[in-house]
Amino acid sequence: MKKSLICFLICLLSVHLFAQKALIRKGDEQFKQMAYAKAIPYYTKALKKDSTMQEATFRLADCYRLTNNRIMAEHWLEKSVQFPGALPIYKFYYGQALMNDGKYAKARKWMEDFVVDNSSDGRGQAFTHAIDTYKNFFADSTNFLVTKLDINSDHADFGAALYKDGIVFSSSRRVHETIERTHAWTGQPFLNLYFSRGKENQFRNTELFNEKLQTKYNDGPVCFSKKGDDIWITRNNVEGSKVHKSKEKVVKLKLFNAQSNGNEWSKLESFQYNSDEYNCAHPALSPDGKRLYFASDMPGGKGGMDLYMCEKTGTSWGRPINLGDTINTKGNDMFPNVMDDGTLYFSSDGHPGIGGLDMFYTRDLGNRYLIPENVGYPLNTSDDDFGMVYDMKNKIGYLSSNRANRGFDDDLYTFKKKALRIKGIVVDKETGNPVNEARIELKTDANMIKFITGANGRFDFPGEFDTKYVLTGAANGLGDTTINFVIGGSTPNDAFVRVELGRPSAYALKITVIDSETKQPLPGAVIKDEVTGSTLGSTDLSGDYKQAIVPQKDEQILISMPGYRPKVIMLKGQEGETPQDLNYTVEMTPSKESSPFENWYKIVYYDLDKFNIRQDALQTMEEVIKFLKENPTVKISISSHTDSRATKEYNEKLSENRSKMIKIFLQDHGISKQQIGTVSWSGEGVLVNKCGDDEPCTEEMHQLNRRTEITVNGLIK
Repeated sequence: MKKSLICFLICLLSVHLFAQKALIRKGDEQFKQMAYAKAIPYYTKALKKDSTMQEATFRLADCYRLTNNRIMAEHWLEKSVQFPGALPIYKFYYGQALMNDGKYAKARKWMEDFVVDNSSDGRGQAFTHAIDTYKNFFADSTNFLVTKLDINSDHADFGAALYKDGIVFSSSRRVHETIERTHAWTGQPFLNLYFSRGKENQFRNTELFNEKLQTKYNDGPVCFSKKGDDIWITRNNVEGSKVHKSKEKVVKLKLFNAQSNGNEWSKLESFQYNSDEYNCAHPALSPDGKRLYFASDMPGGKGGMDLYMCEKTGTSWGRPINLGDTINTKGNDMFPNVMDDGTLYFSSDGHPGIGGLDMFYTRDLGNRYLIPENVGYPLNTSDDDFGMVYDMKNKIGYLSSNRANRGFDDDLYTFKKKALRIKGIVVDKETGNPVNEARIELKTDANMIKFITGANGRFDFPGEFDTKYVLTGAANGLGDTTINFVIGGSTPNDAFVRVELGRPSAYALKITVIDSETKQPLPGAVIKDEVTGSTLGSTDLSGDYKQAIVPQKDEQILISMPGYRPKVIMLKGQEGETPQDLNYTVEMTPSKESSPFENWYKIVYYDLDKFNIRQDALQTMEEVIKFLKENPTVKISISSHTDSRATKEYNEKLSENRSKMIKIFLQDHGISKQQIGTVSWSGEGVLVNKCGDDEPCTEEMHQLNRRTEITVNGLIK
């Protein structure tokens, strides 16, 4: 009898274990297909029978985390980190979940543990610091009015895009259909695009947006060009009636584009860099329409979703460029948007913030991005906040957030700044230290305000949109600096001005930039060091760039301005000479746009008496090759030069060899003969500075003449 009972119990246990394995197997099948909502019940049932199963616990925590069920994610992440087999990343996820719940002290402990286990991942240190200083995110908490829109539904509503006299947004609100379709990832209905006319919180007539542009799967978010005649849509990988899946049987996200003739939209075209194997989503166009920003998890990224940018060349888009470590993290960096003043806004759960997805802003300086700044509370909360757009005309912004539902069902919000401030700091240009007792004057056409800085060098004035300001900073022993600026209302943030005061110099540099045809000043022209690529500054409202300097050597300066052809000038070095003022007037020629590539060029430099391509020039040559392969109809011109040393005959032969070496290098890397147009050389005939015969010049000054200039001279017919 006992033996029979034992056999019965063994059989019962075997059946029990088999049932558990079947549940786990079904859960794993759904998990691998990213059907997280469908996987949850299988893991839950299995863990009710045996709560010691590590992998099932980890995956159930991931399911709740990825479907934004914050309460359950925190619960199962807490269980996950107790297992000895838990990967360090679960400590980071648990710390984030605790931050989402406002439990900052407890979150700090788990972030510290994550740092100990994975010191190479900088997110742990960054989030620990954010927790220690999180009160800074609430500094301007009373300066914004944030209101939930009345057009929200009981389901997800997010991703507002400005369009005509209203907004277009994505929503999973239910539509009247015979068969209710749901998204396997979230378990919610699929997204459709809707249009609502109005502004701020006065919207009406919410209706489906152009059904011809939509599918039966997820559509949105979208973005439009400034004129509203160009649309980019995020949607599932569906073309016509065909659903495309990756090798793992997952339907990825792709970008699609269409144009409007004023009456109807053209057929949607797939973005040329879409793939069945990775996602491309969340499009954003620059104000001039020449740059496309988007999020992607394509191979080679920093981790999760990264932000990429493509530049338009003619009618096609150049290859995606990852925005780099300053912007992208090992987390998810998504939902980009570019304001009219060039400020880039995006959302991230990898940069330190209040919790969940936070919104950040940065600026493109040409060769690098500024370190992103958190926009702070109440635009950000401990939940997900993303998808910011700003209506410059009405000084109203829109954002998306799930703050009202603890991670469930995003909603649309409008925000408005209650008061504008002009904030800034005065620093010693040489040391970067704040300047105490600096004198600040802020002038407009109507009035002037004066202020004396304290030990922190900070100042703060009330301001107004669309007003021209002249700010002057001065301090004993440091001279003075004048800055002209306009707050155009294109960004929801306060203006911030950095005033650098330098030691009094014997002389100063001034570059005045004007239009070659009208002779009118050109404010906003960018001044760069051509050799290093670093941005020095830009011209003020009078078209002037001023700097107190004592240049020791000649410098090659690039001046650029949208709508004008760039220009290079040489700043005369003062080494060994009596200091004197340097004044340059630069006339910029308007771009006629006879060719979309007329402003493109590259320069390669050489060692003395050499024509081989140096190591530092290889990157430049790679950029040339990439450009030519992406634009197969372009023809280039190659022109080489030398410095003034050696005989005329020798220099002509040397520059000839330099041009031929460039041509051979390009052909060896797959560039056709048809794309290589004029190949010329002039020896020392074209110097960019004064370093002719018998002139006392440094080696750095001679270096600027040893060069090959590569430009576009036409198209292949």
